[in-house]
Amino acid sequence: MAKEIESGDLRALLVRSPRRTVSLQVNPDLSLLMKAPSDTPEPFLRDFLERRRAWVERHLERMARIKASAPTWEHGGRLPFLGGELELVVEPGSRARARLAGKAVVVTARDPSDAEDVRKAVERLYAREAAERLPVMVDACLARVARRRFPRPELRVRTMRSRWGSCDAKAGVITLNARLLRFRLEVIECVIMHELAHFKYRKHGPRFYGLLEELCPEYESLQAELAEVYLE
Repeated sequence: MAKEIESGDLRALLVRSPRRTVSLQVNPDLSLLMKAPSDTPEPFLRDFLERRRAWVERHLERMARIKASAPTWEHGGRLPFLGGELELVVEPGSRARARLAGKAVVVTARDPSDAEDVRKAVERLYAREAAERLPVMVDACLARVARRRFPRPELRVRTMRSRWGSCDAKAGVITLNARLLRFRLEVIECVIMHELAHFKYRKHGPRFYGLLEELCPEYESLQAELAEVYLE
Protein backbone atom coordinates (compact mmCIF):
# COMPACT_ATOMS: atom_id res chain seq x y z
CA MET A 1 0.00 0.00 0.00
CA ALA A 2 1.30 3.45 -0.93
CA LYS A 3 2.38 5.60 1.99
CA GLU A 4 0.93 9.08 2.47
CA ILE A 5 2.24 12.06 4.39
CA GLU A 6 -0.39 14.26 6.03
CA SER A 7 -0.34 17.69 7.60
CA GLY A 8 -3.77 18.98 8.54
CA ASP A 9 -5.90 18.88 5.38
CA LEU A 10 -2.87 18.39 3.11
CA ARG A 11 -2.11 14.86 1.97
CA ALA A 12 0.75 13.80 -0.34
CA LEU A 13 1.64 10.43 -1.80
CA LEU A 14 5.17 9.57 -0.65
CA VAL A 15 7.73 7.98 -2.96
CA ARG A 16 11.10 7.13 -1.40
CA SER A 17 14.27 6.54 -3.40
CA PRO A 18 18.08 6.94 -3.08
CA ARG A 19 17.74 10.65 -3.97
CA ARG A 20 19.37 13.35 -1.80
CA THR A 21 16.62 15.97 -1.51
CA VAL A 22 12.89 16.24 -0.75
CA SER A 23 10.60 17.57 -3.45
CA LEU A 24 6.88 18.24 -3.74
CA GLN A 25 4.76 18.58 -6.87
CA VAL A 26 1.13 19.32 -7.69
CA ASN A 27 -0.27 16.89 -10.27
CA PRO A 28 -2.83 17.81 -12.96
CA ASP A 29 -5.50 15.87 -11.00
CA LEU A 30 -4.77 18.20 -8.02
CA SER A 31 -3.11 15.44 -5.98
CA LEU A 32 0.27 15.95 -4.31
CA LEU A 33 3.38 13.84 -4.84
CA MET A 34 6.32 13.98 -2.43
CA LYS A 35 9.67 12.43 -3.31
CA ALA A 36 12.16 11.88 -0.51
CA PRO A 37 15.39 10.08 0.39
CA SER A 38 14.84 6.57 1.71
CA ASP A 39 15.94 7.40 5.27
CA THR A 40 14.15 10.74 5.79
CA PRO A 41 12.11 10.65 9.05
CA GLU A 42 8.37 11.09 8.67
CA PRO A 43 8.16 13.99 11.19
CA PHE A 44 10.57 15.94 8.96
CA LEU A 45 8.40 15.19 5.91
CA ARG A 46 5.22 16.30 7.67
CA ASP A 47 6.96 19.53 8.68
CA PHE A 48 8.22 19.97 5.11
CA LEU A 49 4.66 19.60 3.79
CA GLU A 50 3.34 22.14 6.27
CA ARG A 51 6.09 24.63 5.48
CA ARG A 52 5.13 24.37 1.80
CA ARG A 53 1.44 24.96 2.52
CA ALA A 54 1.26 28.44 0.97
CA TRP A 55 3.07 27.21 -2.16
CA VAL A 56 0.76 24.19 -2.42
CA GLU A 57 -2.39 26.28 -2.04
CA ARG A 58 -1.25 28.71 -4.74
CA HIS A 59 -0.52 25.87 -7.15
CA LEU A 60 -3.75 24.03 -6.35
CA GLU A 61 -5.70 27.21 -7.07
CA ARG A 62 -3.82 27.69 -10.35
CA MET A 63 -4.29 24.07 -11.45
CA ALA A 64 -8.01 24.23 -10.59
CA ARG A 65 -8.32 27.40 -12.68
CA ILE A 66 -6.52 25.74 -15.59
CA LYS A 67 -8.73 22.65 -15.42
CA ALA A 68 -11.84 24.83 -15.29
CA SER A 69 -10.77 26.49 -18.55
CA ALA A 70 -10.35 23.15 -20.36
CA PRO A 71 -12.69 22.55 -23.32
CA THR A 72 -15.94 20.70 -22.69
CA TRP A 73 -16.66 18.07 -25.31
CA GLU A 74 -20.43 18.33 -25.47
CA HIS A 75 -22.96 20.14 -27.64
CA GLY A 76 -22.92 23.86 -26.88
CA GLY A 77 -19.39 23.85 -25.49
CA ARG A 78 -16.87 26.56 -26.35
CA LEU A 79 -13.55 25.81 -28.02
CA PRO A 80 -10.60 28.24 -28.12
CA PHE A 81 -9.34 28.90 -31.63
CA LEU A 82 -6.73 31.48 -32.72
CA GLY A 83 -7.53 33.87 -29.90
CA GLY A 84 -11.30 33.55 -30.15
CA GLU A 85 -13.93 30.96 -29.36
CA LEU A 86 -15.93 28.59 -31.53
CA GLU A 87 -19.20 26.93 -30.58
CA LEU A 88 -19.14 23.15 -30.51
CA VAL A 89 -22.07 21.65 -32.40
CA VAL A 90 -22.47 17.88 -32.06
CA GLU A 91 -24.78 16.00 -34.42
CA PRO A 92 -25.47 12.30 -35.04
CA GLY A 93 -23.61 10.82 -37.99
CA SER A 94 -22.10 7.65 -39.39
CA ARG A 95 -18.60 8.37 -38.03
CA ALA A 96 -16.76 10.85 -35.82
CA ARG A 97 -15.61 13.79 -37.91
CA ALA A 98 -15.20 17.52 -37.24
CA ARG A 99 -15.26 20.52 -39.59
CA LEU A 100 -15.15 24.29 -39.31
CA ALA A 101 -18.41 26.05 -40.15
CA GLY A 102 -18.22 29.81 -39.65
CA LYS A 103 -17.89 30.42 -35.92
CA ALA A 104 -18.57 26.80 -35.01
CA VAL A 105 -16.94 23.40 -35.01
CA VAL A 106 -19.46 20.85 -36.22
CA VAL A 107 -18.84 17.28 -35.11
CA THR A 108 -20.77 14.28 -36.37
CA ALA A 109 -20.58 11.16 -34.20
CA ARG A 110 -22.39 7.86 -33.93
CA ASP A 111 -23.03 8.65 -30.28
CA PRO A 112 -23.15 12.46 -29.76
CA SER A 113 -22.90 11.89 -25.99
CA ASP A 114 -19.52 10.13 -26.32
CA ALA A 115 -17.22 12.96 -25.18
CA GLU A 116 -14.06 11.01 -26.00
CA ASP A 117 -15.16 10.42 -29.60
CA VAL A 118 -16.00 14.11 -29.92
CA ARG A 119 -12.66 15.16 -28.43
CA LYS A 120 -10.70 12.94 -30.83
CA ALA A 121 -12.59 14.32 -33.82
CA VAL A 122 -11.86 17.91 -32.75
CA GLU A 123 -8.19 17.09 -32.14
CA ARG A 124 -7.95 15.69 -35.68
CA LEU A 125 -9.51 18.88 -37.01
CA TYR A 126 -6.98 21.01 -35.12
CA ALA A 127 -4.18 18.83 -36.50
CA ARG A 128 -5.41 19.33 -40.08
CA GLU A 129 -5.79 23.07 -39.60
CA ALA A 130 -2.39 23.33 -37.90
CA ALA A 131 -0.71 21.46 -40.77
CA GLU A 132 -2.03 24.15 -43.13
CA ARG A 133 -1.65 27.25 -40.98
CA LEU A 134 1.57 26.75 -39.00
CA PRO A 135 3.91 26.61 -42.05
CA VAL A 136 2.58 30.02 -43.11
CA MET A 137 3.25 31.40 -39.63
CA VAL A 138 6.78 29.97 -39.62
CA ASP A 139 7.48 31.62 -43.00
CA ALA A 140 6.19 34.94 -41.65
CA CYS A 141 8.48 34.69 -38.62
CA LEU A 142 11.49 33.83 -40.77
CA ALA A 143 10.79 36.80 -43.03
CA ARG A 144 10.53 39.14 -40.04
CA VAL A 145 13.97 38.12 -38.74
CA ALA A 146 15.62 37.51 -42.13
CA ARG A 147 18.73 39.47 -41.13
CA ARG A 148 19.48 36.78 -38.56
CA ARG A 149 19.81 34.22 -41.37
CA PHE A 150 18.10 31.35 -39.59
CA PRO A 151 18.05 28.13 -41.62
CA ARG A 152 14.67 27.19 -43.04
CA PRO A 153 13.65 24.28 -40.82
CA GLU A 154 11.73 21.19 -41.72
CA LEU A 155 8.42 21.65 -39.89
CA ARG A 156 6.58 18.81 -38.22
CA VAL A 157 3.18 19.22 -36.60
CA ARG A 158 2.04 16.84 -33.85
CA THR A 159 -0.55 16.78 -31.07
CA MET A 160 1.58 16.70 -27.92
CA ARG A 161 0.73 16.52 -24.22
CA SER A 162 3.83 17.88 -22.55
CA ARG A 163 5.29 20.63 -24.73
CA TRP A 164 4.28 23.30 -27.20
CA GLY A 165 7.30 22.95 -29.45
CA SER A 166 10.76 21.45 -29.83
CA CYS A 167 13.82 21.98 -31.98
CA ASP A 168 16.36 19.47 -33.28
CA ALA A 169 18.95 21.96 -34.49
CA LYS A 170 21.32 19.27 -35.72
CA ALA A 171 18.64 17.72 -37.96
CA GLY A 172 17.17 21.11 -38.88
CA VAL A 173 13.71 20.14 -37.60
CA ILE A 174 11.15 22.13 -35.61
CA THR A 175 8.13 20.35 -34.18
CA LEU A 176 5.06 22.38 -33.17
CA ASN A 177 2.05 21.28 -31.18
CA ALA A 178 -1.19 21.29 -33.19
CA ARG A 179 -2.95 22.53 -30.05
CA LEU A 180 -1.20 25.87 -30.49
CA LEU A 181 -4.23 26.84 -32.58
CA ARG A 182 -6.00 27.38 -29.26
CA PHE A 183 -3.98 30.60 -28.88
CA ARG A 184 -3.84 34.00 -30.52
CA LEU A 185 -1.30 34.60 -33.26
CA GLU A 186 1.18 36.46 -31.04
CA VAL A 187 1.50 33.50 -28.67
CA ILE A 188 2.02 31.06 -31.54
CA GLU A 189 4.69 33.28 -33.06
CA CYS A 190 6.43 33.47 -29.68
CA VAL A 191 6.71 29.67 -29.63
CA ILE A 192 8.07 29.70 -33.19
CA MET A 193 10.66 32.35 -32.30
CA HIS A 194 11.64 30.32 -29.24
CA GLU A 195 12.35 27.27 -31.39
CA LEU A 196 14.18 29.31 -34.03
CA ALA A 197 16.44 30.74 -31.31
CA HIS A 198 17.61 27.19 -30.60
CA PHE A 199 19.34 27.15 -33.97
CA LYS A 200 21.74 29.70 -32.49
CA TYR A 201 21.85 28.47 -28.89
CA ARG A 202 20.92 24.90 -27.97
CA LYS A 203 20.52 25.49 -24.22
CA HIS A 204 18.35 27.91 -22.27
CA GLY A 205 20.89 30.38 -20.97
CA PRO A 206 21.45 34.16 -20.86
CA ARG A 207 22.49 34.34 -24.52
CA PHE A 208 19.47 32.30 -25.59
CA TYR A 209 17.03 34.51 -23.71
CA GLY A 210 18.82 37.62 -24.90
CA LEU A 211 18.24 36.51 -28.49
CA LEU A 212 14.65 35.51 -27.76
CA GLU A 213 13.95 38.95 -26.27
CA GLU A 214 15.31 40.49 -29.47
CA LEU A 215 13.10 38.25 -31.60
CA CYS A 216 10.03 38.54 -29.36
CA PRO A 217 10.25 41.41 -26.82
CA GLU A 218 7.08 40.32 -24.97
CA TYR A 219 8.06 36.65 -24.74
CA GLU A 220 7.68 36.46 -20.94
CA SER A 221 4.03 37.54 -20.88
CA LEU A 222 3.22 35.50 -23.98
CA GLN A 223 4.79 32.36 -22.56
CA ALA A 224 2.79 32.92 -19.36
CA GLU A 225 -0.38 32.48 -21.41
CA LEU A 226 0.81 29.02 -22.44
CA ALA A 227 1.13 28.02 -18.80
CA GLU A 228 -2.56 28.78 -18.17
CA VAL A 229 -3.93 26.16 -20.57
CA TYR A 230 -4.73 22.57 -19.69
CA LEU A 231 -3.04 20.29 -22.23
CA GLU A 232 -4.95 17.06 -21.61
